[in-house]
Amino acid sequence: MGAEASTAPDAAEGRFRNWRRLRLILFYLAVVLAAVQVLLVRLPPPEGGIVLDTADFETLAAPDQPAAAGGADRVTLPHSVTLGGMGHFWEGAYRFTFDSPPGTSSGTGEPWSILIPSYSGRILVRVNDALLWDSRWSHTGVIPHLTWPDIVVIPSPVLRDGVNRLEIREIAVAGLVSYLGRIHVGPDALLRPVFHRYHFVLVTLPKQLCAWQVAFALCLLMVWALRPAERACLMFSGILLFSATNNLPLVLPEPLLSETAQRMTTLAFSWMMTLVLPFSLSFVGRRVPPVLAWTLLMPVGLTLAFLVLPLETVGRLARYGAIPFTMALILASIAVLLEAAIRRRHDAAHVALGGALLALCCSIHDWLIYYGLTGGDYLFIARFGVPMLLTTTCGVLMWRFAVALNAVDRFNAQLRREVAMAEAALRVSLEREQTHERAITLEAERSRLTRDLHDGLAGQLVSMVALSGRSGTEPGAFGSAARKALADLRMVLASLAEVGDDLGMMLANFRDQIEPQLRALGVSLDWHMNVLPEVAGWTSSSALELFRLLQEATINAARHSGGDQVRIDITPTEDQGVRVVVGDQGRGGAADRPGGYGLATMRRRARAIGARLAIETGPTGTRVILDLPRHGPPCGPARL
Repeated sequence: MGAEASTAPDAAEGRFRNWRRLRLILFYLAVVLAAVQVLLVRLPPPEGGIVLDTADFETLAAPDQPAAAGGADRVTLPHSVTLGGMGHFWEGAYRFTFDSPPGTSSGTGEPWSILIPSYSGRILVRVNDALLWDSRWSHTGVIPHLTWPDIVVIPSPVLRDGVNRLEIREIAVAGLVSYLGRIHVGPDALLRPVFHRYHFVLVTLPKQLCAWQVAFALCLLMVWALRPAERACLMFSGILLFSATNNLPLVLPEPLLSETAQRMTTLAFSWMMTLVLPFSLSFVGRRVPPVLAWTLLMPVGLTLAFLVLPLETVGRLARYGAIPFTMALILASIAVLLEAAIRRRHDAAHVALGGALLALCCSIHDWLIYYGLTGGDYLFIARFGVPMLLTTTCGVLMWRFAVALNAVDRFNAQLRREVAMAEAALRVSLEREQTHERAITLEAERSRLTRDLHDGLAGQLVSMVALSGRSGTEPGAFGSAARKALADLRMVLASLAEVGDDLGMMLANFRDQIEPQLRALGVSLDWHMNVLPEVAGWTSSSALELFRLLQEATINAARHSGGDQVRIDITPTEDQGVRVVVGDQGRGGAADRPGGYGLATMRRRARAIGARLAIETGPTGTRVILDLPRHGPPCGPARL
């Protein structure tokens, strides 16, 4: 039995490992297939028109230098030229000839255009020595990694029947390579749809990706603002924003960007690369060491160099300092992802590695085109490499966020179930406790009633029985004992009146009971009660103790003072308590006497309800002062 139980988990674990290996194989196979498809992507050329794939090329030594009649080299398009680096001005002239059919120069036929599917830097287009287009009119040529499509309409006065001369000058002041693709000349209606396809892929789609990066960066910033522990979201939002800044020339035309701003946008790439390694560490759940703060010296120094040093010097710094440092950061980030993917089996690291592989393939693809190592009109896709990597990483972050939300939902659902079960158990326990407390309360109240009846009514009844057994007992004595028993019974019933914690209502019930007794003794009651504060904690037991104390004080005043009136004043005290004063204007002389228990009983009852009792007596009368506490009497048996 033990061996069978141990082999079952091993078999399940083996199946899980095999399924995980299969998923990883399928994932990387999909990445390889996507990379091959990306490398082979091409847009179809126009079906018709004139293809200009050879040109006379000449490198010019100075800006706007006239092209020489001879000395040009015959080159084949696409054509690329290796430049001297950032800060080195370069200008090259491409000269073509093409034949237009008769009648195209008259303006009655369909207009002709020149389609330039892709180029880098800045171009000037002349037909028959007339300047028709300068790319700076629409976009910048300073950013070295951008290629553009353009279409130039040839005005009919410029176009000639027969042979026409076309000159394209390419100017570059940044970057390492200048590139010009094949040129197409023909009817505008034929070339315009192809231009729109190139423009969508090379310009419109990157603009949309740039806007997407900004939007997602703001979303991640909000996530980090709500959960500061998610530092990976903060760093990745910075990467997205710097990537969008790097592509800012795609969005804004050159007239809206100063030359300094155009060049500064290229620095966003160095800032973005500085965040890659810290993000990779946070992405796989590792601590970011403080020493990585020194990596900020690279973008900070490069930025200061852009502001104060010549562009040529900045180019050397970037080539021999920033670029190797950036490559080192990228390799370190890949090492972090590899370690997490292989050693710690971090699935998210595999996804990020797949995105990095696609981005690397896109960059290699474009560099092969730039340096003329591939033939044909392949599409430049390096600008999609970073968005591919960012998209896969964003997908992982969103997946992790969704998984976290699902975990929170499951936890909340489980918590609700457990709370509901706890509430049900607590309700049952509370009902059981309440039943037990009611039983205890009933028993306590039964005991109290028994004690009160025994101490009061039972004593009176025993006295009546004793009187009835004596010979010669006067009927008045028996009636007096019966009245005392009835008064005590009424006092007990008055203490059971349902008035809650309202002390004023309790005292009003006492007045209803004591006033007839005083009237029977020929004494009037002068009752004065002010508005009383709320005093909590009174029970029927403590109310009965209070009634008997006041009854003792009142009856004593009626019987022994010699006066015909008893005054009771009830007022609030400064400490939110209640003061009850029972006074008369009789002969005074109230004191403890041998064999008497009246005053001692009153003091005992006052202590029982937590009150202070004072007796003032003199020639002008006696005052019994009772100060009731603010918070009611001490806890005693509750009444029903």
